[in-house]
Amino acid sequence: MSKVKMVGKSGLWEDLHFERERFRIMRKIVAHITAKSWEEIPHAAFVYEPDATRFLEEYKTLKANNLPGRNITFNSLMLKTMIEGLKAAPHLNAYLQYNTRSSRGSIDTISEINISMPCNVDEGNTITVNIQNTNEMTLAQINDAVADIRRRAANTHLDELYYKVAFKQSMEDLKKLKVLTVVRRLFAGRVGKDKVHPLTGKAKKEYYRIPETDRLTIKDVRQGTVIITNVGSIARSSPLTMTLLEIIPPQVVAIAIANAQEKPGVVAGENGEKTVAPRMFLPISVALDHRAFDFDAMVPFIAKLDEIFAAPEIMHSW
Repeated sequence: MSKVKMVGKSGLWEDLHFERERFRIMRKIVAHITAKSWEEIPHAAFVYEPDATRFLEEYKTLKANNLPGRNITFNSLMLKTMIEGLKAAPHLNAYLQYNTRSSRGSIDTISEINISMPCNVDEGNTITVNIQNTNEMTLAQINDAVADIRRRAANTHLDELYYKVAFKQSMEDLKKLKVLTVVRRLFAGRVGKDKVHPLTGKAKKEYYRIPETDRLTIKDVRQGTVIITNVGSIARSSPLTMTLLEIIPPQVVAIAIANAQEKPGVVAGENGEKTVAPRMFLPISVALDHRAFDFDAMVPFIAKLDEIFAAPEIMHSW
């Protein structure tokens, strides 16, 4: 969408020169979901920062020994690592239902680990895709699934896709008798400066001639059971650590992986002597819904990650 140059006339905008860009449909959906997250969910968060020196070295060996033409990315490896942690703590892969007025709640522990993963598909467009049944996938299968999503995203008209997502959500809200919500959404989406422009006519027919196997569909962007985001892949050279991230209801956990950072670390020698040496640490931020769990619920997840980073050779069996 084009930007409009403007000059403020009143309030804080008075005499300020700025460019205004209205939200596209994807940004509207993200803004709505994240605002809902902070309105409804009491977040508890922590940073897990393992010594990943041996883990990174083992990853280099894994890449060197892999099949020709199959580039196992570090992102795929970290997804698999987090999935192994979730398999050790299945109660974290869940949906929460809670009524504020009555204080009644329930937690549905889900067998399928469907990963919601933010994915940068092109400049200015980041979408959250759904990688399904990752609990049954090998590392290579996860890597192939991510690569296939990127391939299909290149053929996808994102505004058309998210228009379909919004329409489907509206139909589900109507079944729940949320008539006023749907009316407001339809008015905002079809009237005025913020209206959505889905494909029509010849362009729409040509687009839907693309097989679903070659473009993203609603099932590819529907919400998963847990969100895992690799912020380190976006800011590769920055020593950043996420402190807070949104839990997307009804999920109960969100995970963010930063990039590895070199810091002084304590190393134990063969005889038990300890020295300080440069080590690579990998910050992993985790947020949990405090309505669902206390911190002790995270212990099996952390223990499994401890096990993996202490003996990273396990990745060759994945």
